[in-house]
Amino acid sequence: MMKRRYLTLTLAAMLLLGIIASPAWAAAGTRFSDIKNHWAAPQINSVCSQGIMNGVGNSLFAPDRAITRAELAVCLNNAFKLDTGDKELGEAPSLEDYYDDVQPGKWFSDAVLLCAINDIFPTTNRSFNPSAPVTRIEAAQAIAKCFTAKKIPVTYIMIWPIYKDLTDEETSKIVFASNTGIMKGFNGYFRPYDPMTRAEAACALDRTVSIIKECELAE
Repeated sequence: MMKRRYLTLTLAAMLLLGIIASPAWAAAGTRFSDIKNHWAAPQINSVCSQGIMNGVGNSLFAPDRAITRAELAVCLNNAFKLDTGDKELGEAPSLEDYYDDVQPGKWFSDAVLLCAINDIFPTTNRSFNPSAPVTRIEAAQAIAKCFTAKKIPVTYIMIWPIYKDLTDEETSKIVFASNTGIMKGFNGYFRPYDPMTRAEAACALDRTVSIIKECELAE
């Protein structure tokens, strides 16, 4: 009980100060030539040093490119170590049970399957659309669903966030991400349907991993 209360106070204090701690990143500088002086360089270095995210090749990270559904699926699997949990699945699940557009053997196949088993991404007509960009509201929902799937008990301040560009229904979908500090808006706007950039994803994932570690310490 004392540990859980300590976690609540700790998260609350860090959120108020806007400084949820990031895990240490390589002190030797960045490995990517396109993030020098980028506002998200510390978080990018952090998640890459932990194996949560990777570059796009040729010593590039592409921080301002939209992250795809396939990329985010891999990142979430790396961060949460998704599994089948206590689900009774009968026969071993396969991608063809869920999607027609994701084949086994791709670099993202295993992660997409685990996301499907845990209902992390919304899909329609048996299509995952791996190369499609992820919107900010989709990312917020996906991260929250991962915490639920892994049964990670996060205690946070229950405040209804106010954004000028969200309906009540949309706000309910981003409450967890906003109140934990995993994702925030800017100047009163959340931009729910803007594509999430890879830099924004790095920041969200860096905060996510920090909260996971805080929860593990509180157990």
